[in-house]
Amino acid sequence: MATVRISFDGGNVPIVTGDIPPDDQTPIVDPTSTGFTTNQPFVVAEGVYCFGLETAEPHTPLWQVVQAVDGEQAEIAFRKLP
Repeated sequence: MATVRISFDGGNVPIVTGDIPPDDQTPIVDPTSTGFTTNQPFVVAEGVYCFGLETAEPHTPLWQVVQAVDGEQAEIAFRKLP
């Protein structure tokens, strides 16, 4: 099991996952809710995940890929756009 922490300076919002889009300007198609929210760690099985945020607030990037390694913690961040 691995720990993931996704931070977002726009507050606590739901995290979604899905297939990796073809480019960084394309959002995740048909995202699936993870049941987790930003700014708090959660545990996942080892693997590669594409995470995004379920919010209408403009933010960057649209999504990020995480390599979850057993016994380690991965951290990524999303930022509000002005």
